Amino acid sequence: MAVRLKLTGGLEWLDSIPESERTKVFTALFALCDGSAFLTYGVFKVGGGPGRFLLTVASELAIRVRIDWARSEFELLGFTRRTVRWPRELDTL
Repeated sequence: MAVRLKLTGGLEWLDSIPESERTKVFTALFALCDGSAFLTYGVFKVGGGPGRFLLTVASELAIRVRIDWARSEFELLGFTRRTVRWPRELDTL
């Protein structure tokens, strides 16, 4: 069964990044909405609570999201502009 997710918050994080990176983040967020992000991007489960994931959008750009599967919604929690290495650094994001 396919689940479509709805963005509920966190767009204020995008105010501080350049337009070129913002476009990549929006593309990834749309992919989350329709469920294709898990096929297109590197998606990693990270600590800090249930439903928290890191999506590698580009080589030096990753976004953190919290997904509430029961409500079919997600929230942008922030981003990082450095290269992410598995596994130690992912646990701290």
